[in-house]
Amino acid sequence: MGQTRSASKKASDLNTAAAWLLQVPINDIPPIIQAQAKLLRDGLGKKTITKIIFAYPHNALESQNVENELQAVRHLLGGLDSVKGADVEVVELGLRQFEALYLTSVGSIQVTDVVDLPAAAVISEQGAGWRAFVLSLNGAILYDLYEKHKNALFSANLRDFLGARKVSGNVNNRIKETAENNPGSFFVLNNGITVVTKKAEHDENGAMLHISSVSVVNGAQTTGAIHAAGPDHAKNVSVLARVVTVESPAMIAAIVAGNNTQNSIVAWDRRSNDPVQIRIRQEFQSRGIEYVHRRDSTRKPATSLFADQVGQMLCAFDGDLQTAIRAKADIFESDITYNKVFRASISIGHIPAVQTLGWAYDRVKKELRARSDAGNITNIEERQLRLLDYPASKQFLVCIVGALREEIAGTKVSEPRAFELKQDVVTIGGKAAVDAWAKVLKSILPVMVQNLPAEEYQAVRSSEHTETVSNATKGVVAGADVLQTSFQELRNLLKAVQN
Repeated sequence: MGQTRSASKKASDLNTAAAWLLQVPINDIPPIIQAQAKLLRDGLGKKTITKIIFAYPHNALESQNVENELQAVRHLLGGLDSVKGADVEVVELGLRQFEALYLTSVGSIQVTDVVDLPAAAVISEQGAGWRAFVLSLNGAILYDLYEKHKNALFSANLRDFLGARKVSGNVNNRIKETAENNPGSFFVLNNGITVVTKKAEHDENGAMLHISSVSVVNGAQTTGAIHAAGPDHAKNVSVLARVVTVESPAMIAAIVAGNNTQNSIVAWDRRSNDPVQIRIRQEFQSRGIEYVHRRDSTRKPATSLFADQVGQMLCAFDGDLQTAIRAKADIFESDITYNKVFRASISIGHIPAVQTLGWAYDRVKKELRARSDAGNITNIEERQLRLLDYPASKQFLVCIVGALREEIAGTKVSEPRAFELKQDVVTIGGKAAVDAWAKVLKSILPVMVQNLPAEEYQAVRSSEHTETVSNATKGVVAGADVLQTSFQELRNLLKAVQN
């Protein structure tokens, strides 16, 4: 009883915490989590965050007292305008739920129904402790299973269905669109699913496969996306399915692990054989610098340049902040964006000029954090750290520096790609350039934070605010001789511009 009362009291604290996180004036929230609270509220307001889970874990049995307190949290959240439109869950994680999660982790199958699968044409294989059947499933079967059992259908999987939001880069939405717009090719455009079951047998005519219990261990996203497409579209698709009978939970766990550790194709893999990427790699290689444009199993040095990170930095320096922070996959997936960022004529003097800027950002942020932890940070430095603490602040800063390229270089630089380091400065780690960039950043950051037109978390994600800060900083820099001197070290490293 003591444990239950303690648990229910702590559950009531969750009610207070939820209200505090979503309702208390943002400036009253401790600085250490203030940035995350702002991003949460901003995401809810812009509908980019569509689901919130408030979880209360404890080491006692689940109880009605705790459930009553959690119901109060649900009631509170349901009445907040700030979370309307988002899917909100409040869950209790007590001993019974932890046990259920453990059983799931070792391959527990929660759906115990007998399911009949049309299987007139089937391939079968078997081994020690398992037998498998390969067949084609109509999407309507998967739709009905998910409609009835929801995420219990994936109890032995490593993850549930993650949703199919209509945003750039959402793979599940693409699966859904294939089911809707190209159902006849779904079978060959999709990898299919793997199902584990405790028992499977053909009927006398061999036309049906009767399976007892079912869990989709690979293909949760395919199953969920087909369901999201709706029953009218689901019935028009065929899905490659592998049904595996197993004799032990340990075998289920092995199958889950084996089917969920494959390497996914990331955006920059699609350009791994592009001639521009190959040329860049070869030119850097001639200087002893590792440029990674395709993945392999070897461990890379900390000084390596990675194509995906380089592309994001180049995009920001060129002034395209939104692609750099919100749609970085498009840099490699969109021909138009890729050809703009990685032009055929791009110089390896320009790439490290921008990459070392990013490394200098990391150094300056680390130094500010150390001063803050030591209690020696000044007010203006604290404002700088608050800015740099936000996700997207690196791209925001690189974008502004790109706009200030002429003021920093001390000469006309009409094209961002013309901002290059001298060939002898292009070295492993780029220490000289990082040192020089750090001095530049320390001189312009105070100007930037004093000219923010909005709160930090809003400024770093807005192209309009970025332009405002760029123009204000440019005006100060152009008229301040003391700032010009802090740029001289970097200017000595830059290649003469050919405009």
